[in-house]
Amino acid sequence: MISKTVLLVFLWGAIVTSGSNSQVRLKAIGGQSGLGMLSGNSPQIFSYSLSFFSDVVLQFSDPAYVRLEIIYMRDFNALIPGNRQNKYYPLLKGGSLQILFQQQVFKQLYFEEGFGPLILNDKTYSDVNTWNYGAVFSFSAGINFFENEGKGFSLAVVSEFGNTFTQTTPQFLFVALQPKYNF
Repeated sequence: MISKTVLLVFLWGAIVTSGSNSQVRLKAIGGQSGLGMLSGNSPQIFSYSLSFFSDVVLQFSDPAYVRLEIIYMRDFNALIPGNRQNKYYPLLKGGSLQILFQQQVFKQLYFEEGFGPLILNDKTYSDVNTWNYGAVFSFSAGINFFENEGKGFSLAVVSEFGNTFTQTTPQFLFVALQPKYNF
């Protein structure tokens, strides 16, 4: 239920800010797909990660912008074909709200750093289903494929680390490829 609510809030925010002249303006939308490690009161588990995000610019925060991100990580063995009867594959899902800073290195190359609060649903064991709160940190290096007015596609390599401080203290670290479209 909570994941559906988070998804609806994410979509509602993207739609509302896309055409408005208010103090909040949609900057970009995109996703990430990669590999990494997850854990939650368990040894580290090799996993794949998927995430979708929406970047918004607030009128009063010129150099920084805000990213609302939905994160999903699952044991990599879930992708391998085979007998799946009575098997459980650990997973983490949740969301984050990051403040990001971007620096242009050259005309098309950029670096981006971010941090913010994180909420994760820990399902590393079949009998565990807890919501945990913590922080997320990210770093990316990317290339812009646009020339005029800052609109178009960009591609980046992202490293993201999330750590929670409550209940089962799940955490993750992944490296991913990030395509995004800038408005």
